[in-house]
Amino acid sequence: MTLRIVYRSYGGDNQKDRPSYYGKPLALRSLLRAAEAVDCEIVFLNDGPVSDAVLDLMRGRGEIVELPGLGLFGSLTAALRLPGERGWPDDDVVYFCEDDYLHTADALVRLQEAAAQLPADYFALYGTLPAERAAGQVSDPSHVQPRGWRPAERLVGDQEWVRVLGTTSTFGVRVAALRADMSIVRQARIPHKNMYRDWDVSLAYQGFEPYRWRGLLRDLVLLTPAGSLKDRVRAAVLAPFKMGMNLRSHRRASNRHVLMAASPNLATHLETEYLATGRDWAAVARETEQWAGSPR
Repeated sequence: MTLRIVYRSYGGDNQKDRPSYYGKPLALRSLLRAAEAVDCEIVFLNDGPVSDAVLDLMRGRGEIVELPGLGLFGSLTAALRLPGERGWPDDDVVYFCEDDYLHTADALVRLQEAAAQLPADYFALYGTLPAERAAGQVSDPSHVQPRGWRPAERLVGDQEWVRVLGTTSTFGVRVAALRADMSIVRQARIPHKNMYRDWDVSLAYQGFEPYRWRGLLRDLVLLTPAGSLKDRVRAAVLAPFKMGMNLRSHRRASNRHVLMAASPNLATHLETEYLATGRDWAAVARETEQWAGSPR
């Protein structure tokens, strides 16, 4: 098994609420620090031009591929197609990473260990954990536990891994599972210009319906609660596509893939509202900068 990293960088930024230590160079340094501890290959996909500070960090650390002007969908699609285009073996593990995540020093070591020992196909270094869900720390109330869900947890060394419902576009996956699930990814993109329904995809490849039928039927007849007419019309337009994802989730048992997340998380999205719990991320940021400034 070879561990491969596909790191997606965007030349711009947005106005999200970020922690004080946020910066794209910091995020990349944390990934490079974690990569230093494992044998892996890195491909940098740049939807740029990216800043000189980020580009300088990439040089000599992996292959740099410039694909300017792709946008969110284009960049994600290019990344997900890469294993197939390059003929990477089925048992390789690919970690797809966005450029605004902070990683612990041992994040990739733990990922590699999990891939070697867990009966899972997808691996989340960042994701909402069952304990957080039980405590009501979930921003979207539509992310309900599907029927038939069964919890699971495993210990790999001293790192706990737990089954989770979904994750973001930053995740690890076995190449064979990704290849089998690409049609789900393509289906989730169909009705949108600027949104990727990662939650739908995560549930569908695990064999669970992302939505409750009753709610979709309500949306279809413009009865979405507490919404403007524009919101209700939008919900009605999206309802058939969401129904399609529900139907797409009905897979043979042999085609269902398991997603497990590190608990506590080994990475965090650097957005204040969504920082992973259970770690002092400001301390991780300081340690990363100390690592970057030390001779190696």
